[in-house]
Amino acid sequence: CYHCKLNMKEGEPAVYAERAGYDKLWHPGCFICCICKELLVDMIYFWKNGNLYCGRHYCDSERPRCAGCDELIFSNEYTLAEGQNWHLKHFCCFDCDCVLAGITYITVNDKPVCKSCYMKNHAVV
Repeated sequence: CYHCKLNMKEGEPAVYAERAGYDKLWHPGCFICCICKELLVDMIYFWKNGNLYCGRHYCDSERPRCAGCDELIFSNEYTLAEGQNWHLKHFCCFDCDCVLAGITYITVNDKPVCKSCYMKNHAVV
């Protein structure tokens, strides 16, 4: 088995993955995503750099995912803030929803807030 490295027993079911090449085989329970360990038997799988992936984690390896909407970001314009990727329109002030990409913001309780909302709602007077 390509995953667990144990020998396959005669007559035991085996999974062959065409994209991986017919020199590799897995026990059905070992045919899993390398990230989330989801069972991939009877599912769409992806093979990349010697690893099996479920659809979600393969896509995550190809494109960034927006922290605001959890969708893949296909645009070349997006922002990286607070250690995460965001569609430009989804990185917004927690108080007024104005877009924060490219402007100064303050983090209040781990939530981004624009300068004017900070001054109005959170700053000490």
